[in-house]
Amino acid sequence: MTAKSQIVEQLGESVVLLPDLIVAALAANDRAKLRLTLLQEAAAQVAEPSRSVPDLSGDLRAAGLDSAMSRAIIAGARAVGGGRIEVPDSDRLIEDLHADIAAMIAPVSVAEPEAAEPFTRRLAAVTAAAPSDATLAPSAIHDMTVADPGGPDSEHRLVMDLHKAINRIAERTAVETVDGARGLGLSVKDRPRLKAFMAGLNCTAPLAFGHPGLATTAVGAGPRLIIQNDIGTTDAHVIVIHVEGLIVDVTYTDVHRGRAKFFMDQFDGFKIAWTPLIERSASGLAEDSAFYLVTGRHEAKDKKELDAFLERLGSRLVFLIDWNKARKVLQGFVGKPKAVALLCEAAARDLGHRAFLELGGGGLVLDAVRRVAGARASYGARLDEVLGEDHAYAFLADVLRLTSEGLAEGRSPRLMRDEIQAGLVDRLQSAEGDLIRTTLRHLGLSRMLAADIRDALVGGRLASAAERAVLAGRATRLEQKGDRMTLQAREFAGRLTEANPSLRRMIDQAEEALDALDEAAFLFSLLPDRDDDAQVGPLAALADITVDSAGQLVRACEAASRAPLDHQQDMTEALQAIEAVCVAERAADAAERAMIASLMRAPSADGRVAVLGMELAHAVERATDHLAHSALALRDHLLGEQA
Repeated sequence: MTAKSQIVEQLGESVVLLPDLIVAALAANDRAKLRLTLLQEAAAQVAEPSRSVPDLSGDLRAAGLDSAMSRAIIAGARAVGGGRIEVPDSDRLIEDLHADIAAMIAPVSVAEPEAAEPFTRRLAAVTAAAPSDATLAPSAIHDMTVADPGGPDSEHRLVMDLHKAINRIAERTAVETVDGARGLGLSVKDRPRLKAFMAGLNCTAPLAFGHPGLATTAVGAGPRLIIQNDIGTTDAHVIVIHVEGLIVDVTYTDVHRGRAKFFMDQFDGFKIAWTPLIERSASGLAEDSAFYLVTGRHEAKDKKELDAFLERLGSRLVFLIDWNKARKVLQGFVGKPKAVALLCEAAARDLGHRAFLELGGGGLVLDAVRRVAGARASYGARLDEVLGEDHAYAFLADVLRLTSEGLAEGRSPRLMRDEIQAGLVDRLQSAEGDLIRTTLRHLGLSRMLAADIRDALVGGRLASAAERAVLAGRATRLEQKGDRMTLQAREFAGRLTEANPSLRRMIDQAEEALDALDEAAFLFSLLPDRDDDAQVGPLAALADITVDSAGQLVRACEAASRAPLDHQQDMTEALQAIEAVCVAERAADAAERAMIASLMRAPSADGRVAVLGMELAHAVERATDHLAHSALALRDHLLGEQA
């Protein structure tokens, strides 16, 4: 005996009418919700006449109603005094609303007569309580459209409860199953379309990892195929798909505006005409008693494109489950825009976020941070503050991938936690590498400025006063550029210096070195315009040492910036360069004393020249001191990291 025969035997001859009654009830559900929306919008228009009238023509047309109703009813509403409003054809609108509710009760009466009796009594009660005057009180519209399950009954609450009952009956009495979807009254032309939708849904449905939802019901309604999917358990989270010919109309409602926008962005490569995202209100549904509705239309050029769109549509629904929960968790680490971008990327890669939540969500990341970065990051710092935006984003993208692939492959939770922690170690080393690379660019400025001073002394000749004035101006600009780099490096260091004060010392000392060279360039510009072996020769030697010192520290930073530092060659190269900086510092001490001695031995030394020369020598030598301190701080960091 076929499933259809069993149902006919169980329910009697009246069940033959059931598919058509369900189709009619679903259409009545669409109309009833739109009539309630028209009443709400009319009241809102009277309360705020200056606002623009929303265009519901597309929704009305899809529901088989006059598309001009929205403008006629909403724009025509007006206040008439006494706190009442006049809504054009309100009596007819309410009468048709109650007729739609009666049509929704019809399939329940056939399939579940006892369950239908309370619905019939409720319809009689709300009909008796409905306004009968030509004018309405705003409170009467509120009483009809409220959906608070704990409050008085209403037309809206009745429509919602009936919709659930109809879906339950449709699922229970489906006469066939098509790739997991329950089908009613499907024609030969409906099945390929439903199969295309289910191919996409079944491809990604495993990514729900046991979360309820995604049950699909399809009804053939003459030339139209109607597909509904529950997505989840939230009352106002609904998708209804109408397929007629090569046209697909999608009606989507959601309590979360962000998730609705995310859904609308999931169809790259397909042209969809979306209506504006409209806010609706209904008490008892969700946060702030508000939900959002959007409709979209795709007109395919042929059946191949039609099926491709339906497959894409089905494949995206799993990524809506717990979307807002995942977004809230992720934004605690990287902020809301990056969190949404992560969810978009995870959906685009067919990974999703459900595995991440299933394995602990935020707790999974916090545990990794506590174990790996607890001693290396400031307490309470957000992940993007510790790693930087790019590294934090990349780390969380890896977490979404590891959890989705790992749970699908059956890897142990312990192994996945270990993989996540290893990834965080890599990202921390990369973040420290960013700091070192910023310091490296800063040191490049010191090397450049020291070389400029040395080049102004080539061949035992002092550059002209004009040339040295230009050099002093250039030094000021380099120092200002270095200040900006210092701020950036300190921002990096501020994320990590709880356990790595050496990183902060490294950039601070590099800044002091550049400041000292800037001062040296200024003093250099003040020397009298003459050649004097007492100042030129020793100063050139001191400048040479400083260029070499800065260059060696650049070399050390280049080796240290290769993260992770797991190659002995990199470590050896960095330590050798650091030692060369320290040797240069000692050589600079000797060169400074040689210059001072030379100045003092000059037979016709000008006192002002002697003072300038000594201050200049001290400034250049001080730069090598700071470079050495910066190098030693880098050494402390490297050896501490290897301990």
